[in-house]
Amino acid sequence: MKRLALALLAAALALPAAAPAPAAESLKAAPASLDPKLAYLLVRMGKRDEKVWNLVSFYRYDPAAQDLRGKGRAKANPVPQSEDKAAVVQPKPFLAEEGNVRTYLVTVTPGRWVIASSPTTSYSLGSWQFDAKAGEITDLGTLYMGAENGSSIWPRLAGIHSAPDIEKRAYTVADALLVEPAGAATPVPAALTAFARNPASFLPAPRFGNHSGQMINAVLPMEGSPSP
Repeated sequence: MKRLALALLAAALALPAAAPAPAAESLKAAPASLDPKLAYLLVRMGKRDEKVWNLVSFYRYDPAAQDLRGKGRAKANPVPQSEDKAAVVQPKPFLAEEGNVRTYLVTVTPGRWVIASSPTTSYSLGSWQFDAKAGEITDLGTLYMGAENGSSIWPRLAGIHSAPDIEKRAYTVADALLVEPAGAATPVPAALTAFARNPASFLPAPRFGNHSGQMINAVLPMEGSPSP
């Protein structure tokens, strides 16, 4: 019996320690303090149309290989199992809602990230990359997404159209995406006003593979920034 117990103990010690759970999570409420090991993304998303809220996905990015880490040209640079490789911001939970815009606070593994996709579209033809730093809130501003068929409720997107033959088939219409960087007038939930917030330093992400198999597009240019 003693030998069996020793054998079981030895086997347990031989097992690798469980990797820490990835951090990616949309918070339901503001934290009491910032975890120095995590990065925080503050992002606002405009409604898709009058009835439907949007979602967006972020992915870890390899700027040298110009691809999503662990995939395609960046296959040799995978994300460790103990870290987040992606973060999806869904309609709920959110921190605040004002009119047609919701505000989210998302915890992620610190590192280089890219705006990867909308519900229907991969921005593999050009997007924005940014660094999320440990113990800090990175303010991504406001993201507006909508189909390129004139159906968007946002003026900057409503005038964008695909080819007429494409628009006849709703499932072939890609989404446009516009990033409005955070500024002095950008609203911040009261629960976050005590925390320092750093506007994201966006850089062009010229390309990455369409590993999600979605429709493809490039994000729209930002005012004062080079096109991705």
